Amino acid sequence: MTKHVFLASLVALGGAGALAGQQTGKWRVTPSVAMMRFDRTTSLSSTASGLSTKLWPWAGLDAMYRVRSSLQLGLYVGGSRVTTSPDYFKYALFRSGSNYELWAVSQRVTVFNYGIGAELALPVGGSLDPYIKGGFGRHTLYPDVQKSNSVHSFSGAEFALGGGVRYGLKSGVALRLDITDFMWSNFDRELLDPVAPAFQNNTFPLSNPDGVLWPKPSLTHNLRLALGFAFTPAGGGQ
Repeated sequence: MTKHVFLASLVALGGAGALAGQQTGKWRVTPSVAMMRFDRTTSLSSTASGLSTKLWPWAGLDAMYRVRSSLQLGLYVGGSRVTTSPDYFKYALFRSGSNYELWAVSQRVTVFNYGIGAELALPVGGSLDPYIKGGFGRHTLYPDVQKSNSVHSFSGAEFALGGGVRYGLKSGVALRLDITDFMWSNFDRELLDPVAPAFQNNTFPLSNPDGVLWPKPSLTHNLRLALGFAFTPAGGGQ
């Protein structure tokens, strides 16, 4: 079901570009590059704080339809490939005779998010056009096939809230810089544990990382700083 929703989102984005030629001045497409700072409790960041927190490159695409001069509605999609931190999971325990070994294990994970968004322009004069944005959708994670020994994924609800500024370069073209908080509902980091329960270290629990005992909030906050190039497709000029 999740894969179907994701594919539907991509088809809708393609349809947005196609309709742009029919709806003059209505559609705006924004590809973007970004840095994502996942919540420290997700295991996609690190237990470090401040500037030591792990950041990941991120790519995104928005297609927005202008329903009013200051209001746009549309779709968004984004994704990246990241690595889990072993600081949140029990070590893998291996025994050879009377000897025990503890191993920290991580895995590569593909992350996607997609949903419906809205942007509201703020009535401020000048060359910069500030706006606020919000939305809701889904996030989907695909663990490493070799580490998990299976092909599976898991998803959850997502809420987005943020804001930014646009700087017009010429008619229908602008640079956009914004920050967005993608909030994941009831995210369970244990689903990303690459070590099977039978091999987890339950023999020496005090030796496991401190992050194992970190709380699992009902809402995790994942911050994205994005730089985008917004344009109106050919035939959809303003």
